[in-house]
This record gives sequence, structure tokens and C-alpha cells, in this order.
Amino acid sequence: MFWVVTSETRDERLSAGLTRRDEAIRELESALQSLGRSLRRSRSHEFVLAEARVDVDRAGMAVLYVLHAQASDLRLTEIADELHIEAPAVTRKVQQLEKLGLIARSQDPEDGRATRLGLTPSGRRAIKRILVARRQWLTRLLADWPAAEQIEFARLLRRFTDDFDRNLEELDA
Repeated sequence: MFWVVTSETRDERLSAGLTRRDEAIRELESALQSLGRSLRRSRSHEFVLAEARVDVDRAGMAVLYVLHAQASDLRLTEIADELHIEAPAVTRKVQQLEKLGLIARSQDPEDGRATRLGLTPSGRRAIKRILVARRQWLTRLLADWPAAEQIEFARLLRRFTDDFDRNLEELDA
């Protein structure tokens, strides 16, 4: 995704006849550009994993999170669909997580030829430690924000994410 950021000041844009809505969209473009840049260079995932004392990479954390969020065993293809990546990439990551004892395979009760993947007790403990570490990091990050602003930010970010995902689904259809 590519966001265009101009060097115009806010006053220059408003005096050029842009509406408040145009200005808001430009500010959003700029903020998303900055956030994307920060996320790409960020060590936040590594920091959270170190704080949680969990030895998996970012992709492993994503697989663990999907299994945790679904609260049930999933087929490999379901995990791939949730992560929006190809099944072979998930296969390699699942094999690594199995070797670490964080996930296990079981026979699919609906189709004996298929297997399902689920968190082991060690996997559940690992993802819980990751979630606690991430929550503590976010708490520190937003410590200076009033509670009402944190709640409003979370609401608006969820709304934006839901709309964004819905739009992507329409583009994929």
C-alpha cells in the first residue's frame, strides 16, 4: 500500500478550498503512512515476545493467536485463511510450533483423513504470556491518554479496521 504525503501545511490546504472532510482524509493518509513506517521498523513484536519469554517468531505468534482467538482446533487451511497467506507457509510454521510443543495435531472427527491443529497446554500458556506482555506494553504506551480517549480510539480503530476488511473482501470478490 502506498500513501502520498504532501509538504503542504494544513492552512495551505484549507485555504486552497479543501473541505474539512478532505483535510481529515489527508491527515488520515499522513497518519497511516507514519504508522505503516513505524510498524515496519518496529521491534514491538520482538519486545513483546522477549517480555513474555516466548521463543517464537512473529509468524509463529500469529498462528498461536489464531488458534487462541478461535478457541477451537482448526484445519491448516482455516489457519491460512485467517492469516490471509498460502497453506504451504502455514505448514512450515506449524511444523516448527509442533517441534516446540506449542501445538498438536488431532484427527478431524468429521473427516478421518484430515487433521486439526490446536494449542497444547504449553501453547496456551505461551499465548497467554504474549497477550499479557502486549497488554502491558500498550498500557505503558497509552499511559498519558485519558481513559475516555483510549476508549474512543479503540472504538474508532475497530470501526476503521472492520470497514477496511469489508472493503478488501469486496475487492477480492
